[in-house]
Amino acid sequence: MKRLSLITVCIFMIITTALWAGDFAVYPGAKFDEKLTKDAIQMSAGAPGAEMWNVEMYMTKDAFEKVCAFYAKIGKEYNMPSSPKEMKLPSGSILRTQYYLFGGAADLQSAKSWIKVQNPLISHKKVQILGPGTKSQDTGEIPGVTTIMHMKRK
Repeated sequence: MKRLSLITVCIFMIITTALWAGDFAVYPGAKFDEKLTKDAIQMSAGAPGAEMWNVEMYMTKDAFEKVCAFYAKIGKEYNMPSSPKEMKLPSGSILRTQYYLFGGAADLQSAKSWIKVQNPLISHKKVQILGPGTKSQDTGEIPGVTTIMHMKRK
């Protein structure tokens, strides 16, 4: 009887873990940023499909690699075909981005929830496209800040 109880508990734990795995969680210590969230919503307004998503922006001073390591445990790393993982900014620093999907999705189109981790913080209001003519002061760059943009289907 004890063995049956132990097996039942183990099966329950495995099933529970499988059901909860892959859900978005706020990175420990990250803070919701209302201003960045509003800026991201304004920037995406009018873009095809923007009305299908709720956006939340979080900030942390933790290193990009540490934040990515956290999300790699609970999400699926996704390589955005049209977006490089690294880009040199006019200031000389490197802009790094990484996407993660949640809930077992295979791509952004089928995802109910996904995130973009980015470092450093770039002001969405100041710049929309980084190009050859973009000056350092145009980017609104804040070094040492990692952002987490969470997109959740409405």
